[in-house]
Amino acid sequence: MRALGVLYSVAFAACCTAQTAIPGSPLTVNSTSSAGSSFTYPGVLTGNVTLSLSASGQPCLQNTAYCTNAAGVVVVAGSSGVGQATTLSASFGGVAGTWTFGALLMTISGVGTVPIFAANTANGLSSSAPPTTLSISGTPLSSLGFGNFSVTNPTITFVLADNLYTDNTGNLTVSGSFGTPGVASAPTLSEAGTVSLGILLLAAAVVLLRRPTAVR
Repeated sequence: MRALGVLYSVAFAACCTAQTAIPGSPLTVNSTSSAGSSFTYPGVLTGNVTLSLSASGQPCLQNTAYCTNAAGVVVVAGSSGVGQATTLSASFGGVAGTWTFGALLMTISGVGTVPIFAANTANGLSSSAPPTTLSISGTPLSSLGFGNFSVTNPTITFVLADNLYTDNTGNLTVSGSFGTPGVASAPTLSEAGTVSLGILLLAAAVVLLRRPTAVR
C-alpha cells in the first residue's frame, strides 16, 4: 500500500499553487477616474504571491487622441506619435515618482505602487503597431517591484497614470488571478487525468500482487 500512497502524493503535489481570482474580474479601469478601481485581497498577501494578468484596451488621454496600451505606449497618435511614450512626475498611492502616461499602475495599501508593464520594445515601444492587449503570467509581486512584504487583507488599486483625467475617454479591461505558491489543494482531474491516474494505480496494484511473499 505504500506504493499507492506515494503515487497519490505525487498526484496531489502536482497541484501546489492556490489561485485567487481578481474580485470582479474582468475589472474596468476607467481612464477618467484618478481613484482607479479597487478591491480587497482576502487573506495574507506577500511578495512571493504571483500575478497573472491581462489588460486590454486603448484609453485616450487627449479626448480621442493620445491613446495608449497598458504600458503607456501610444497606439493612436496625439501630442506624441504611435510607438512613443512620455513620462510625468506624480504621486500614486502615496508613492512619488516618474511614471509613463497611460500606464496601468498597481497599488497595494501599506506597500507601494508599481507599473505592471514596462514601456519597452516587447510592449510596443518604437513599433508602428503596438499591441492593445498585454499580459503577464505567474510573475511574483516582488519581481514587479514591490520587494519582500507581508500584509493582511490589503486594498489593491489599479489606476492609469495621468495628471489630468477630465479630458480622458475609454478604459482598460483587466482580468487575472493571484497565485499562492506552496498552498496545496486537492487536485481537480480532467477525465483524461482521472483515467491516467487509474492506470497508474492499477499498475502499482499489479506490481504489489506479483511480489513474492517473504518466507520467515
